[in-house]
Amino acid sequence: MPSRGQEGVLVSKWILVVLGVALAAGFATWLVLTQWPAGESAVTETTPAAEAPQVPAAVEGSTAAPVTQAPSPEPKPAAPPRTALSSVEGVISEGEYAHSTKVSDVEVHWMNDSRVLCVGLVSPGTGYVAIGLDPVDGMLGANFILGSVREGIVTVRDDYGNSTTGHDADTKLGGADHVMSSAGHQWADQTVVEFVIPLDSGDSTDKRLVPGGTYPILVAYNDLSDDFSMRHTRRGTGEITLDPAP
Repeated sequence: MPSRGQEGVLVSKWILVVLGVALAAGFATWLVLTQWPAGESAVTETTPAAEAPQVPAAVEGSTAAPVTQAPSPEPKPAAPPRTALSSVEGVISEGEYAHSTKVSDVEVHWMNDSRVLCVGLVSPGTGYVAIGLDPVDGMLGANFILGSVREGIVTVRDDYGNSTTGHDADTKLGGADHVMSSAGHQWADQTVVEFVIPLDSGDSTDKRLVPGGTYPILVAYNDLSDDFSMRHTRRGTGEITLDPAP
């Protein structure tokens, strides 16, 4: 059992411990009050994950390069239409011709100026493809252009409708072949033939075409044969309207 002197020492030690705890609590409170002003929260706010952080504005006098937003890329301008006087290449791209129609599964593309007519034909077969311009009765009076592609070689012929059911080469009928330029290309299921002819060749075996005029056309193709004397697989009629003279 402790003596009175020992009890006094123990009481003194507990008093010192209590005073030490009180002083430590007071010092901690003082630190908090000096670090966080009244009315402000001590909790650090973070940007929510779903929101993008805001880029601060450039500070005047700062040497840092300003943050700029990259401009949206400008759309590429469409390629200008090819003029009728340009050379043909046997491939027809979108927007290349001013006009187009479809006759019996054959795409007919055309454009003209005041002197020449440029035509592009796209056939679903691998044989010949042909167009007759401005027929009078059946095939009679039409200016026919026939084209085929075989083993990379393009053959184009200028014909004239010498009866309601037939046509022959201009050179056999006393005229001349007036195809100014031609080209073609062939795939496994498609044949493309392009050609340029004068609107008025002055030949009796051609038809005079006038800018701004509308003309009936005959269109035919053969699925497999490149022989112009072979009967067509399919044929049809349509019309084209030329652009007025510039």
